[in-house]
Amino acid sequence: MRFFFYGTLIDADVRRLVLGRLAPDDVEPAILRGWRRVKLAGVTYPGIVSDAKGRVEGVLARGLGRMARRRLERYEGDEYALVPAAVAAANGKTVAAQMFVSGQALKRASGVWTIADWQRRHKRRFLASLARSGSPS
Repeated sequence: MRFFFYGTLIDADVRRLVLGRLAPDDVEPAILRGWRRVKLAGVTYPGIVSDAKGRVEGVLARGLGRMARRRLERYEGDEYALVPAAVAAANGKTVAAQMFVSGQALKRASGVWTIADWQRRHKRRFLASLARSGSPS
């Protein structure tokens, strides 16, 4: 199974904590067209909203199985649904993948979210909180 990650799971340390031994060794850059990444009010992670002119840079993880999917579903929680996506892989070809989308993202949008800003401002506390809560099993 392929997954497109556009938020905190872009970060390799987050992927390792969430997926443990199931974390992919490599991911590749990918682009999702027709969507826009947004900062969500009150939290440090993003959402995405449909936007015909938008594009979201993220990463494509290949070869994940059912156990990895269950861990990702627990990490994302009930707010996010798994939906199909067509993403442009690093080789330029469009491939089918899965991604998590929140139905509340548009209502809670409050600006632009970037992985660099998140890593600089929130990553350390986020990883500590994730480690304390225990990775999904």
